[in-house]
Amino acid sequence: MTETTDATAIFAPLLRRKWLILTVGVVVAVLSYVYYKHETPTFSATTQVFLGASTEEPVPGEKTAKTSGVEVADQAAVINSIIVEGVRRDLHKAGYGKLVTRAKVKAKVPEKSEFVNISAEAHSAKGVAIFVNAVAQAYVRRRNISHERAINRAIAISRRQLARIEAANVPSAHSGKGKTGGSGAPSASSIIQQANLSTKINQLEASLGVTAAQQVKPATRGTLVAPAPKKDAIFGFVVGVVLASIAAYALSRLDRRLRTLDGIESAFGSQILTALPKVARPIVDRGGQPSPSRNLLEPLRRLHTTLQLGAVGQNGAPRTLRRILFISADTGDGKSTLVADLALVQRDAGQRAAIVEANFRNPAQSKLLGLGDTYGLAEVLAGTMSIEDASQRVLPVANLDDVDAPEGHEAGVATAVTARNAGSLFVLAGSRTAANPPALLADAAMADVLQALGEDYDYVLVDAPSPLEFSDAMPLLGVVDGIVIVARAGYTRETSAQRLAVLLQHNTTAPVLGIVANCVSKADMSRHGMAPSGRQTWPRRLIGA
Repeated sequence: MTETTDATAIFAPLLRRKWLILTVGVVVAVLSYVYYKHETPTFSATTQVFLGASTEEPVPGEKTAKTSGVEVADQAAVINSIIVEGVRRDLHKAGYGKLVTRAKVKAKVPEKSEFVNISAEAHSAKGVAIFVNAVAQAYVRRRNISHERAINRAIAISRRQLARIEAANVPSAHSGKGKTGGSGAPSASSIIQQANLSTKINQLEASLGVTAAQQVKPATRGTLVAPAPKKDAIFGFVVGVVLASIAAYALSRLDRRLRTLDGIESAFGSQILTALPKVARPIVDRGGQPSPSRNLLEPLRRLHTTLQLGAVGQNGAPRTLRRILFISADTGDGKSTLVADLALVQRDAGQRAAIVEANFRNPAQSKLLGLGDTYGLAEVLAGTMSIEDASQRVLPVANLDDVDAPEGHEAGVATAVTARNAGSLFVLAGSRTAANPPALLADAAMADVLQALGEDYDYVLVDAPSPLEFSDAMPLLGVVDGIVIVARAGYTRETSAQRLAVLLQHNTTAPVLGIVANCVSKADMSRHGMAPSGRQTWPRRLIGA
């Protein structure tokens, strides 16, 4: 069989662990919320400084925003490196140290802009506004002072030039002549120079009242930027779900346990006979006697019918299919519980069934069926007891009216069919006291016991341990009429299944009838073409609950 590659199979590991993934997401979200709820808040404030107020009439020798874009960008570096540290010291001296502790200021000039953007972050809404405004004001003062000094320097230079020209036009005391055209009057060029210098001086003096920079959009109060517990919790939930999903998928790739019916069939190389859903109690007490769970009845009846049909060969001739060995790849696959439930169903269907518990390592049939464990198969094989004396009977439910009817059906509808022929169930229980289980089961007496039981009972169900774990079951592979493999979805390992399939292929003469899968999800049963259990169309008394 080829493995399915549809979306269901791809996302199956995530669907199986969906509640765990959601739990991880919720836990991460709660922890994120609690953590950021107790974090110190961070506030942000911004302001701008306009540098174009004094650039319409550039001062000679002074670079401005219009004359040098590089100089404007350099102003941001001046703010970040010089102004900020000076303002920080001044605020500490003024008593605002706690408000601006760990505050950060950043100045930035957009491309081809005459504005300097100043932003700050601090742990106080009031402190961040004070800090960013103080930085902007300090820079404005620095810029205006520098601008005023440049103007005053230019005025002084212009006045010295004007004084030299005026001195040159004054007549000399010795010659009685000045810088004139010969008649003693100033030349036209000197008059023009004097006029130009006087105009320039007037313009420079007028520009003293124009500021070189000014603050715009002063910050009033800081805005909370962090933390945002709700947003952080949502982000934490998403991150937790994503990481948990990745971990679940990675684990599923490393975990080689069989989880689907298709995977079980592929690993064992055999067909699924029936699939049993997961139930809390596979065997329940009804009328003081053990009985299969109602959710397992239909799958177990399907298995019983399949075994009956398997007793007919391909050419229509009957074949012996009485002694059936039940084994599993791993311990804990639910093999012993299945054997007990199947035997109860066969008994209630009017068959004579016997259970041979060839599991001396971990016997469970006595506990499952409410029997004593003082004697059983070990005594028969040792020759100290006969089969009849060592067999323990499991009584059927005394009164079928004690069994709950399905909802919507009356309680005594099926009294007419309670007189059907009742079957029987006997158990040869195992025992932990066996000294050498492999040798005991390999003795010819074991084959004789199975032969005798096969003549007296319709079905002999042999419960044996995993041949991969113990060699006890190996002698039984050649003395039974058929083998049923029991697997458990989400538990049986793929490597164990493949090893068991190889072992059965090379070391047995009995045919492998198929596989019984335990703990299968209803969705997987439906995908495999098996209707989930629990859908009853007839009263339970009519079908032998």
